[in-house]
Amino acid sequence: MTTKKSNRRGFLAGAAGIGAASLLLPPTRVMGANDRIGVGVIGVGGRGNALLGMALRRAENQQDVEVRAVCDVYQRNLTRAAERASGSRQYVHHQELLDRADIDAVMIGTPDHWHAPITLLAMEKGKDVYCEKPMTHTVAEAKEVARKTKECNRILQIGVQALSWTKWHKAKEAIDKGMLGKIVCCQGTYSRNVTFGDWNYYEINPNAGPNASGEDHIDWEQWLGSAPKRPYDADRFFRFRKYWDYSGGIATDLHYHTVAPFHLAIGNEHPTRVVGMGGIWAHDDGREVPDTFLTAADYPGKFSLTVQSSQANSVGPRTLIRGEKATMYCGADWEGEEYGQLKIVSQEPFKDEFKEKWGQEEIIIPDIKDEGDMKHVDNFFDCVRSRRQPNCHVDIAYKTMTVIGLSVRSYREGIMFYFDAEREEIITREG
Repeated sequence: MTTKKSNRRGFLAGAAGIGAASLLLPPTRVMGANDRIGVGVIGVGGRGNALLGMALRRAENQQDVEVRAVCDVYQRNLTRAAERASGSRQYVHHQELLDRADIDAVMIGTPDHWHAPITLLAMEKGKDVYCEKPMTHTVAEAKEVARKTKECNRILQIGVQALSWTKWHKAKEAIDKGMLGKIVCCQGTYSRNVTFGDWNYYEINPNAGPNASGEDHIDWEQWLGSAPKRPYDADRFFRFRKYWDYSGGIATDLHYHTVAPFHLAIGNEHPTRVVGMGGIWAHDDGREVPDTFLTAADYPGKFSLTVQSSQANSVGPRTLIRGEKATMYCGADWEGEEYGQLKIVSQEPFKDEFKEKWGQEEIIIPDIKDEGDMKHVDNFFDCVRSRRQPNCHVDIAYKTMTVIGLSVRSYREGIMFYFDAEREEIITREG
């Protein structure tokens, strides 16, 4: 017989298996144990430069990865990246990099509007892909990337590092065990405050541009890609997240990080309806995207999600998951002493039942610290070799992008959007 004590001990000790699915995918080429994964990094500015650093760290630590190519439209970024990745070849056009047969996987750190085009082409060329969040710029693009990923049997990892953290797998385990009862809603935030406006901390090089030479040259036409054509604009280039043509603002930069872990923990579904609200309430500096934003969604599993964020006040609502029988506090960094732990507190009507089953009225799972970015990158490279699905695999990425993309459209168009999961279609009214 299982005792109450062993129930609790088993939960605290047993981590959920980190790794989304056991499905094995065929590689483009058969790798031997000593073969190195040939890597190309596309977009090596701020975040892309960090990805490059992690690929190089993997290469140094495990010697199973080799960065063979770097790509960027800004020569200064490209030169810096090539210096870091000794022996790598430089490219301005990603198409040329993707033509190389010795590139097995690419890491994408470009602006959002380039995520889908590069991912799709990479997969057609037989490459596995690590792409920074968001998965894509739009829901329609996410649908196409999901289709292509499965059609080409590729590994796709989206850069939501929290999905490789133990905390959220522990949260999923507790929910799967029924500790919270029926889930009714979850709430989260990703807020911060910068006096001069978020994303304005990205330094503008006044000498850079399409007419500059040497290190200051920018291939503006290549950078624009499918975005509307316009004269070079330094603010748009260096601070692209402020503009709709290249980003979804708070939703795609920050809310994606919050929604995806909820999908892992509670259940990965397309939403049934989504609304986005907010505005430019503090930083009216010419930006197009709001500085305060709310995403709300309902799901077919009969629960609701809200994510509320501001770039003009760093205090957000507590990150938690509400069940009929208990509440799970998910210990985010603004919550002081609770950071790094999960706390499950029984609801008053179910205290006796909860204590009988789990040993006490309140359970704290301590010391589950945020484990940084490297664990997520390691998971990607491990899956490139093993052909197992990564932690932020295509299904979580797509369904998260449905929420995020529809919240942006809802805000911009002033209406609520519905989603037909069976047909994978956006509709503006139920039915």
